[in-house]
Amino acid sequence: MLAAVERGDDIAALELLSDATADELAGDDAVTVLAAASRAGRHEVVNWLVVWDVDVTRPWASGVDPVTWAAESGMYLVLRALLSRSRDPLSSDSPHRRALRAAQDAIATGVGPGIDPPPAHRAIITDLEAELGIHRSPDELMARALVHADPDHDDWFASVFHLGSRTDRATFDWALEAAQDAHCPDRRRFGLDTMNFLAIGFSLDIDQDDDAELPFRREAEEFLRPLLESEQDPRSLAIVIASFTSYCSDDAIAAILVHAEHSDPRVRACVSTILHLNTDRYQEALAALMRLAEDPIPVTRAKALHRLAMSDVDTPALSAVFAAHLADPYFDARIEAAAGLALRDDERGRAVLDDIRSGIRNSRSQGWGRLSDIDHMLRVRAGAAGRGS
Repeated sequence: MLAAVERGDDIAALELLSDATADELAGDDAVTVLAAASRAGRHEVVNWLVVWDVDVTRPWASGVDPVTWAAESGMYLVLRALLSRSRDPLSSDSPHRRALRAAQDAIATGVGPGIDPPPAHRAIITDLEAELGIHRSPDELMARALVHADPDHDDWFASVFHLGSRTDRATFDWALEAAQDAHCPDRRRFGLDTMNFLAIGFSLDIDQDDDAELPFRREAEEFLRPLLESEQDPRSLAIVIASFTSYCSDDAIAAILVHAEHSDPRVRACVSTILHLNTDRYQEALAALMRLAEDPIPVTRAKALHRLAMSDVDTPALSAVFAAHLADPYFDARIEAAAGLALRDDERGRAVLDDIRSGIRNSRSQGWGRLSDIDHMLRVRAGAAGRGS
């Protein structure tokens, strides 16, 4: 397990962890692995070690406290994993309070400058303050995100995530105003992203059986729709597409089809995630997804292949698209292509799924979850066919 962690092989480490016994994970060796996984930033391994009750309060070599080390180092995802089983963050001696002080001290003393990627002390502070009931203004949360001004950074994510959970008029109005700031591109982008996260929060607040539109839908549509045509910044455009789709799902497909062949990979990836065939622009959407299935970016073509595999379309042209990706070097694309053929009773897909299945050792093996879903769908189809005959 330690060797797997050191070479960055999370799949192997998690498979070994699934095979370990409670006794093997109760001693010094498990703490050594926890320390190695934490220092290497392998947060999924850390999370599963914590799930298996490896003691996160036990000091590492030289008396290092795991929680304090992670907070001082700005290891956001590692710290979240270490604290995932902690209880009562409000107690005076909780590890949450200790971590908050450590992250604040690290910023005050300038720990970690020049590190790539930059440490995420501000994301840690934002998360922990929320758990401790400390409310910060949107301007302060945005200021934390704009220190690095990188939408892919954890500092940015933590701020928009917590703003998105507030789901009130004041936060929406603040985000809309920020998104209209023509003088500060970073502030504008942050406002757009906050609108997108608010849409997610609104959708969670609405009863799943309720057809009511999202709050502030009309204001959002009035602002976002023109940007679908005029937005020049690719990152902002991807956010606009995602946000518009969340607020205006009933008529979003026609509005985003034009971006399926955008030159920026982020935009195409966003479209491949959203595009579906339940639309009056069915033929155009199908053609776009088939093009996206050939995208040079692995994640984009995997998402497109997934959409196609789950559709009701069954044509020779689509089968040819799936067959072309049965040996795709990207695993997720390969399994979606195989699923697409198998669900259409094509033995070529079943053969690839069988090959993937032969490499499954346990629930932590690559593809286990998706393969379980595919097998369930195949059984349902077989059962329906049997009843029909």
